Amino acid sequence: MQLSTWPQAMPLIALVASAVYLPGMLIVAIFGRRKAMDIVALAPLVSIVIAGLSGVAAYPLGLRWNWWSYLAACLIVLVVALSSAGRRRLLTQPERFAPSEDRDTLAAQSPESTVRPSNFWGYALWRSSLPALSGVALAASIIVIRLMRAVPSPEQVTQNYDSVFHDNIVARIMLTGQASSLHALPPIRNVYPIAFQQFAALSGIAVHAASATTAITAAWLVFAGLIWPISMLYLVRAMCGRHVATDFLAPSLSAACAGFPFLLLDWGTLYSMFAAQTILPVLLALLWQWCRRDWLAGGGRSAAALAWIAMTALAVTFCHFRVMMTALLLAAPLLLGWLSQACALLKRRSDKAFHIALSVGIAALCALLALGARVFIGMYLQGRSRPIADRLNGGPAQPTENISSALGRFALGQPIDSANQRMPVFWPIAVLVLAAILIALIAHTRESLVLVASFALLGLVFASSAGTQADWAKIVTALWYKDQRRLFAAWPVAAIALICWAVAYVLDRASLLLAGHMHTVWAFRLSVAALAAAFGLLSCTLNPQLDSMQRAVGATYAFAANGSDDPMLSSDEYLLLRRLGTYVGQDEQVVADPWNGSGFMLAIGRRTPFYAHLSMQWDHDHYYLARHFADIGTDREVCAILQRHDLHWYLDMGGSYVPGDPQHAMFTGLKPVHGAMQAIDRQGRATLYWITACGMGSRP
Repeated sequence: MQLSTWPQAMPLIALVASAVYLPGMLIVAIFGRRKAMDIVALAPLVSIVIAGLSGVAAYPLGLRWNWWSYLAACLIVLVVALSSAGRRRLLTQPERFAPSEDRDTLAAQSPESTVRPSNFWGYALWRSSLPALSGVALAASIIVIRLMRAVPSPEQVTQNYDSVFHDNIVARIMLTGQASSLHALPPIRNVYPIAFQQFAALSGIAVHAASATTAITAAWLVFAGLIWPISMLYLVRAMCGRHVATDFLAPSLSAACAGFPFLLLDWGTLYSMFAAQTILPVLLALLWQWCRRDWLAGGGRSAAALAWIAMTALAVTFCHFRVMMTALLLAAPLLLGWLSQACALLKRRSDKAFHIALSVGIAALCALLALGARVFIGMYLQGRSRPIADRLNGGPAQPTENISSALGRFALGQPIDSANQRMPVFWPIAVLVLAAILIALIAHTRESLVLVASFALLGLVFASSAGTQADWAKIVTALWYKDQRRLFAAWPVAAIALICWAVAYVLDRASLLLAGHMHTVWAFRLSVAALAAAFGLLSCTLNPQLDSMQRAVGATYAFAANGSDDPMLSSDEYLLLRRLGTYVGQDEQVVADPWNGSGFMLAIGRRTPFYAHLSMQWDHDHYYLARHFADIGTDREVCAILQRHDLHWYLDMGGSYVPGDPQHAMFTGLKPVHGAMQAIDRQGRATLYWITACGMGSRP
C-alpha cells in the first residue's frame, strides 16, 4: 500500500477550485458586478458564505451536507439573485474612478489619460489583463512547485497538534455529512469556523478513494495559489488603479513575502486562520473603496457597497472570526480618516446635527469602554477566575525576543519557523518596503499616511506579542491568543499594499514631470514594468527566505523514522492507520494514546478513536481508562468501562511525540498488556490488538 501521488491529487484540486469559483462567479455576475476583477475576487467569498450557511442550516434539519446540498443552496441564492434583477442598478458597481483625490488629480494630468497612440505597439498590452494574469500564474506556479518539492505526497499530514483537529473535521464531514460551524467536531469543540474544511471535504466526497489528508492539501493549494494572489491584486487595484507594474507585482509578491502563504502551514497548522487570511485583502479593498468614494455616491450605491462589505465580513468569519480582528486593526486608520471626513462634511451641512452626532458618538464610546472595563475587572481583578498573569502562557504566547528586536524583525519582514528559528531576511523586499514607507511619508497624502499607519499599528501589536510577556501585552494581543504568527501573517497584506502604492505614485509623478514627451513617458513606464517583472520573478525564484520556508514546511510534513516517537507519525504507523477499516467496524471505537499519532485515526483510517483529541475535558470513563488500562487484568472498573462503551480494539503506536508534557500525564496507563490482547495486524512496531481480557474472548 503506497501513499497517493501528486498527479492523483489534481482531480481534487480541480474540484475544490470549481466549488469555490463557479457558483460564486455566476451569482456575483447576476448581482450586477460586471468587471472580471470583481467577479473572480468576490466569487470565492460568495461561495464560502453559501457553504457556511448551508452547513449550519442542514444540521438541525437532519440533512447530509454534500455536493447536492451545497449546489441546492447555490441554486436558491441564484433564484434570489434573478428575482432581484429589476433592482440590479442598486447593486451594480459604478464605473471605476481613481481611488482618491490625489489619484484623480494625477490621472487628469497624466499623459496616459489623454494621449492614446494607436500606433504604439505596447498600448494594448498596457491596458490588457496580461500583467495581472502573468503575476497570478507565477504566484500559483511557485506555490505549487515549492509545496510539491517540500512534500513527497499530498496525503502526508503536517505533524503538529492542531492538524489532528483540522484533518479530523474534514474526515467527519466526509463520513457523516455534518458540516455545521456550530457543531464542528463534538465532543472536542462545537462552535468553530469550518468553511475551509467544507470545501476540502467536497473534493474528498467526490473522489471516493481520496483521504481527508489529500483533500485538505488540495484545498490549501486552491486557497494559497489562486484565492490569495487574486485577493492581493484586488486590494492593490482598489488603491492604485490599474498599472502594468503593480498588476504584476501584487500577485507575484504574494508568493514571496514574509513566508506567507506557507507560514501558517508550518506553524499550527492553522488551516482556518490561513483561509481567512487569504480573503482578508478583499474585505480591506471594499472598505477602502467605500471610505474613499462609495459613501458619497448616494443612497443606492452606498447601500450596495455596504451589502458587499457585510457579505465579505461574513465570509471571513466563516473561515475564522479572529481574522476580523486583524481586519479592524489594519483598517483602523482608514476608518478613522473616514470618520473625520464624515464629521467635517456633517458640520458643513448642519452644525446642530454635527454636535448631536458627536454627543451620541462620545456617549456610545464611553459606554463601550465602561462595559469593557467592567468585564475586565470582573474577570481578572475581582472574580474567581485566574488573573491575567496566569493566562496566555502557553508555547505560542511566549516571547521570542525583546520589543526592539521584534520591531526590527517586523520592519524587515523576517519570519520565524515553528522551531522559533529566524529565517533569512530577503533584502530586496525589505529595502523596497522601507523605501515605500519613505516615499509615502514624503508624499504625505491621505492615502499614503493611512497605509503607513496601518503598517505601523500592525507592527506595534506584533511586537507586543513577540517581545514581552507583560500583562499589558497580553491584554493588547489577547484577541490573537498572543500568538505572534497570527499577526505576522498579515505582514504581506500591509507591505505589498505599501510597495505597490509607492510604485504607482512614482509612475504618476514621473508622468506629470514628463508631460508633453509622450515617447519618453511610455519608455519610462515600459522600463518600470520590465523592472517589476524582473523583481517579481527574482523574489519568487531566488529567495533564500522562501527556500528556508520550504525546508521548514518539508520538516513539518516529514514522517518520523520508523520506530521513533517524534514527530507523531512514521510511515509504518500511517500505513497501519490506513488499513484500520479492514478490521474495525464503522461504528466501533479504538482505544489508543492520542499523543502517539493515533489522533489522526479518523482522518487517515476513517475510524473513530475513543480519545478524540490530545487534550480536552475528559469524563470519568475516559480519564480512568487512560490512567488504569494497564491494570486490565485486575481492575474491574477498567472492564466495566470497556464493556459500557463496547470497546474491543487497542492500537499501540509507541510513546508520546512530546515526552513529559503535563497534558499527556493521564495517558501513562495506556500500554499493551501481555495476555490481555491478541495482535491482529502489525506494520513495523505499530500493532492493532483485539482485547481478549474482561471475558471478551478471541476476535469473532
